Amino acid sequence: MKTGITGRVARASASRPWLVIVAWTVGLVAAVAAAGSLGDALVQDDKSLIPTESATADSIAQEARGGDAAATEPLTETIIVTSDTYTFADASFQEAIRTASDALTALQGIERVDGPTLEQPFPVSEKGNSALLTATLTLDQPDGLGATLNDTVGGLAIEGFTVYTYGETSGEATFDKLASEGFIRGEMIGIGAAIVILLVVFGALMAAGLPIMVAIVSIVAAVGATAVVGRAFDLSFFIVNMITMMGLALGIDYSLVIVQRFREELAHGRTVMDAVALAGNTATRAVLFSGGTVLISLAGLLVVPSTVMVSLGSGAMIVAVFSVISAMTLLPAVLALLGTRVNKGALPFSHPGSRPRFWAALAKGVMRRPVVGAVAGLAILLALALPALSMRLTFAGVDALPDDLPFKQATEVLVDDFGYGQGSTLVVVDNADAARSEVDALAAAIEAEPAFAETEVTWEGSVALIGTKDVHDAADLQAEEAVKDLRSHIIPQHLDGTDARAYVSGGQASTIDFTKLILDAAPWVALIVLGASMVLLLVTFRSVTIAATAIVLNVLSTGAAFGVLVAVFQFGWAADLLGMPTIDGIAPWIPLFLFAVLFGLSMDYHVFLLSRIKERHAATGDTRDAIAFGLSRTGSLITGAALIMVAVFAGFALGDLAEFNQMGLGLAVAVILDATVVRTLLVPSVMALLGEANWYLPKWLEWLPHLQVEGDATQYLEPQLQAARVPARVS
Repeated sequence: MKTGITGRVARASASRPWLVIVAWTVGLVAAVAAAGSLGDALVQDDKSLIPTESATADSIAQEARGGDAAATEPLTETIIVTSDTYTFADASFQEAIRTASDALTALQGIERVDGPTLEQPFPVSEKGNSALLTATLTLDQPDGLGATLNDTVGGLAIEGFTVYTYGETSGEATFDKLASEGFIRGEMIGIGAAIVILLVVFGALMAAGLPIMVAIVSIVAAVGATAVVGRAFDLSFFIVNMITMMGLALGIDYSLVIVQRFREELAHGRTVMDAVALAGNTATRAVLFSGGTVLISLAGLLVVPSTVMVSLGSGAMIVAVFSVISAMTLLPAVLALLGTRVNKGALPFSHPGSRPRFWAALAKGVMRRPVVGAVAGLAILLALALPALSMRLTFAGVDALPDDLPFKQATEVLVDDFGYGQGSTLVVVDNADAARSEVDALAAAIEAEPAFAETEVTWEGSVALIGTKDVHDAADLQAEEAVKDLRSHIIPQHLDGTDARAYVSGGQASTIDFTKLILDAAPWVALIVLGASMVLLLVTFRSVTIAATAIVLNVLSTGAAFGVLVAVFQFGWAADLLGMPTIDGIAPWIPLFLFAVLFGLSMDYHVFLLSRIKERHAATGDTRDAIAFGLSRTGSLITGAALIMVAVFAGFALGDLAEFNQMGLGLAVAVILDATVVRTLLVPSVMALLGEANWYLPKWLEWLPHLQVEGDATQYLEPQLQAARVPARVS
């Protein structure tokens, strides 16, 4: 039997199973030890890796205020005391202020708490029903101070009053908690669903547990490796969530095909060692190539000059590598030890060696009318993709947060009772000494704009700082247009002809800059993902037709996912039914992130399906039989893996942050479309229409290396077909 590199690795691992298991155990212990320092290696803030106008403004402002000394300026938190019953002059209101102040002053990390008094009633709302306290934080804040602030203020039970905290420290803690809860929910739903679906797919308790084992091992190893990498590079704390999400998806996916192939070979009468080697030579080789396509797709994110995007790409790539390595080494070792016990705890419907009738019948039905299948599939994807033409990129504002969230309620009090904007904009005018009158005129013009309010000018040497509050919500198109107009028209009108240079910063300005950064990087990401995937598929399957078809179908399914996002979140179609907020746009990082991840996952499935089709075709020479065989052997696996991922992603979509709602729904929809419309409808119908043209390779590409996924195909026929070498044609 001719054995490729993956088959030899599988056989070597199976020959010394305990050595492999001990080596992995030692590695996991080291990974857990390294993971203990992971928190110190990750950062919370997103950093642009190239200069932007908003970053330049912040840098000039910080330097003007004292450079590094500005970093030592203590942070503050705004404490809001509000009542529907009492006013500020009432004794009960004064007692409520003292109670809140005392509770906060007692916290470690709070230097002092200042608030309005009857002698100096400021800041108090015009109606007198709300008052603001200022809590000054110590420079050496204890870990978790933000969460402590939220818990303390939220726990104040003062009859007739509500107390909120609003600031950078408590806000970060709020969003971190929402993000963590969303990811944990997704992970728990995913693992629970995975167990059930694996039982259905494998029909055996022992076999169903193996993919979960590989996924957990891959995640732990990847987290440990990330802790080491994070010492040298700035990585976002979101990388851990990405590792867990992709680790579950890829670890389970890769194990599914290997374990199922091992069980098939056992059912065909192979010995345990031959079954391991054959699974390694076929399924594991497909895993290796599909892992390569995933890495290529995710590598596209590394060219985006943003720590969050680089971190998301890096985390997914790291866990993908460990998923492949564990599937190639640890899984064969465990399978060798289990042998036929892999079917232990078999359920009544378990028939590991049988050819699933449903999927074979479905493939035959689609191929009988391939034109109908191709037209229907394309129509569905194009119709779903159509709303994507109206996509607008912007981050969600406070309005998209849950109504019962204290942070949102605090914002509403500040806006309604004190006239605060939901965000702020800062215009930094450098070298402005000789343009003081122009700066004053600029500030007056900004104040006259309906999108800005409470504009003030402060001077730090030759630098003028024009601060103003945003009237509109962050996701409102008017807020975006106001900042763009400020940059392109208002500032030039007042400063052109002077030596002064103005830079605009603030929440909306940063969003505009980040969106431009994403859009500028998008063509390069697309070039890397599409170009490299095309080359890898071309080498893997030695067919221009298969490579080009795979690229086109994956682009269409990704476009359909984009269209669904726009329809739900921007247009509000079925948003209430799905429990999703209606927003004026899609988070700028979502489309590029989804493109890379979805392309990787889609190519993952495509390689699994096509490897079985090509394997059969190489053995029988019958394209239609090969399509039916490939779909029948992978249909339940791909569907099972897809359902698991849909459950994971749906868990994220049910969270309280709009960005995670969009990410989860986009991933879930794309996976559903890929497993249904693309794999079961378009692939068999298009391949049936193309016939032998599926395997077309022009002569000028004959020099391509033979990196066949299926190895020596004739040895993988069922024993009866291997003896007769008679193709089982599809009628």
